[in-house]
Amino acid sequence: MEPEPDRIDLSVLDPGRWDDVAARVAQRGRELRRLRRAVLRRGIVAVVVAAAAALALWFGAPKREAPRPRGDILEWATRDVTADDVLQLGGSHAQ
Repeated sequence: MEPEPDRIDLSVLDPGRWDDVAARVAQRGRELRRLRRAVLRRGIVAVVVAAAAALALWFGAPKREAPRPRGDILEWATRDVTADDVLQLGGSHAQ
């Protein structure tokens, strides 16, 4: 006697189940759409908050001082140079 072949499960082809499968696929699609919208909303809020913080920092930063003129290099080179003149060129760290 020959062994009986394995039976094939054909229940997935049952038309009665198709409605359930279609409903589950549609439900997952709606959930993904809701998730995308929530992520987009939160992303927009995060960008707006970051832009507002950047603008607040930009406008709240202290103003830069105008650079002090160091004198004309030609004027310095054509007169008598003393040690104090040389030290003033290097700034305060040279003293």
